[in-house]
Amino acid sequence: MIGGVRDETSRTVRPRSVDSLRVLMLSRSYPSAVFPNLGLWVERPTALMNDRPGVDLTVVSPQPYCPPLPDGALRQYSRFRKIVRREVWRGVPVARPRYLSGPGRSTYPLESRAYMLGIRKEVERLHFEGPIDVIHAHFIYPEGATAHRLAARYGIPFVVSEHAPWTPEWFAPRAVRQESLAAGRAASTVMAVSEYIRSSIAGWLGSDTPLTIVPEGVDGAMFRAEASQPYDRDRILFVGWPTLNKGVDVLLDAMKLIHERGQPGRLQLVGGSYYRSTRLMEQRLKAYADSLMLGPRVAFVGPRSHAEVARLMARAAVVVLPSRTEAFGTVLAEALACGTPVVATRCGGPEDYVTPAVGRLVPVGDPEALANALVAVLRERARFDPGQLRRYALDRFAWPRIVDSWLDAYGRALGRRPHAPAPTEEMPVGASG
Repeated sequence: MIGGVRDETSRTVRPRSVDSLRVLMLSRSYPSAVFPNLGLWVERPTALMNDRPGVDLTVVSPQPYCPPLPDGALRQYSRFRKIVRREVWRGVPVARPRYLSGPGRSTYPLESRAYMLGIRKEVERLHFEGPIDVIHAHFIYPEGATAHRLAARYGIPFVVSEHAPWTPEWFAPRAVRQESLAAGRAASTVMAVSEYIRSSIAGWLGSDTPLTIVPEGVDGAMFRAEASQPYDRDRILFVGWPTLNKGVDVLLDAMKLIHERGQPGRLQLVGGSYYRSTRLMEQRLKAYADSLMLGPRVAFVGPRSHAEVARLMARAAVVVLPSRTEAFGTVLAEALACGTPVVATRCGGPEDYVTPAVGRLVPVGDPEALANALVAVLRERARFDPGQLRRYALDRFAWPRIVDSWLDAYGRALGRRPHAPAPTEEMPVGASG
């Protein structure tokens, strides 16, 4: 309990200040020196919110435990040991306790329990220093399921930001499905990043669960038009992991069609992966590009800093995201903030805001439609006013607006406690029915 009464840990909890809001942010995806670009969509609004008067915020971002291993072939595992356990990142206190996790998805159904065990002492320490008011979990599993347990243990309300669709494939493991649905029903609010995500959640939880749409955001100070630098008239820019899910194979096929028709267009692919499976996929896509004999028409340039990505977006004629599925499509909003039009697929999130006024939408997996849209935008590039594109993006997605929505959700949460008990360690959710 709170307010100076003894809680379940039998330690006296210090009373909260009436003028402060203590927030615990749970997210495995958060930048570090080892993974500097991981989880920027969590880190940017978190840093802004931490600067708001009266907000006292701590991020708990657990990392997989890795035993002492040599680098080299095992580097994808051993590098986790280099992540510091506690630091201040962009002004935000971040704790990174370790939790047990097997390779790949081998232990995924048990991950929320391992997550809870890994962070329990850290959360107890934080709650003792000053009672936590609200927990904000990113993704329903394992973070949301863990937040549900913490909510029951300490009597704290929690909210969830969902960045991925709820699908039968994802919920195939019984434990994952049961714990996720229980957490979704117990959360004060589930904030979906797009209508696509909201509708996928509603299909599982029904219409009685509080669901809102709070999109991902844009750093308007970083992503902006460069009036002194004209855009490259034939540069097509892709930003993201070069993978099949991002539709890079379809994009390469579209570039082949553009080349065969003798139409202008040079593709620059920015991005790279942290993980072995996606690095291997990137290698296959590079080989595929070579087989299409596109030569200088296509360039894989690897990862770039956020600031450099912003400069490349401002200089591009069009930014393309040909994904097979996309929860939101942050790179498109960032491109619009840079005054650059976009081409995307009807793959979920982009359908919320990509209109003929800012670019083109095409069917998923259709290289000819993608090629036609890219050529059309290149041809009509002058009709897209950079200032209007930027205003369109910032009016909807500026990070301060997103922070306001988060704080509104916290305020609603503090008016009501979780209405369903968290699963006990002995009986999983749904075991009785």
